[in-house]
Amino acid sequence: MATESRPQLKAFVQTAPQAGRYVWIISLVDFSAQQIRRSIVSDETFTTSDAARVAGDAELKAMAEDH
Repeated sequence: MATESRPQLKAFVQTAPQAGRYVWIISLVDFSAQQIRRSIVSDETFTTSDAARVAGDAELKAMAEDH
């Protein structure tokens, strides 16, 4: 989705602890509607929050390039 056509729609990468490890979470937020449109959580877990964030950023970049 082109950000030019929907400037209030943004994707964010966050990390969260899960069973002593970390997962990434990508959320698509529609600021004009003030709601979260979609969130996905990694199936894979990571040993550190930084590792999860790097993997989440790479996943988000790959998704943007596919679109």
